[in-house]
Amino acid sequence: MSTKISSGLSLSSSYFMRNYYAENRNAAKKSGRSDYSKAELSFEDSRALSRAARKITSMDFGSERDEKDSDIGATAKASIEAFVETYNNTMESVKSSSNADTSHYYRQLKRLTSKYADQLEDIGISIESNGKLSINDDLLKAADNSKARKLLSSDSDFAKKTLTIAKKMNSAIREDLFAQISSQKIHINITL
Repeated sequence: MSTKISSGLSLSSSYFMRNYYAENRNAAKKSGRSDYSKAELSFEDSRALSRAARKITSMDFGSERDEKDSDIGATAKASIEAFVETYNNTMESVKSSSNADTSHYYRQLKRLTSKYADQLEDIGISIESNGKLSINDDLLKAADNSKARKLLSSDSDFAKKTLTIAKKMNSAIREDLFAQISSQKIHINITL
């Protein structure tokens, strides 16, 4: 399934962020994040990263049969920006986790992005020393669809592994949250 928008209409990065953080949109806002515990943010961020990785693979980056690959469209660019912001939120919220599984997946994400640093750079995304990603808007605007497709399509190793790691991380965080609730003998009915 491809996200294709009729000509003249572009979706913003805030549109994608609202969708990635569908169950808890306040966690997507910088101003709202201080209201959450680190465990809550870790859960929401890893769940949003799973959605972002899944969504980015369905973006329309043109076809390999296109005679000329044009620059990345505004909607695809917005999706990439939201993916990077979600990735950074996740890396920030889980970096000092005491849960061994969560820490393991954090390190896996860092290694994965390091492995694909050159391809990320090709589309205007660089890796900072703290493991977060940053976007060079000029390079992202000038990047062509073939490079984005190679890195972010559903066939891409980077995109598939990011999705897998994010799902596993979210599962580990959910299990840790349930364990914390159980150990405190709190009797509440929650659905994560």
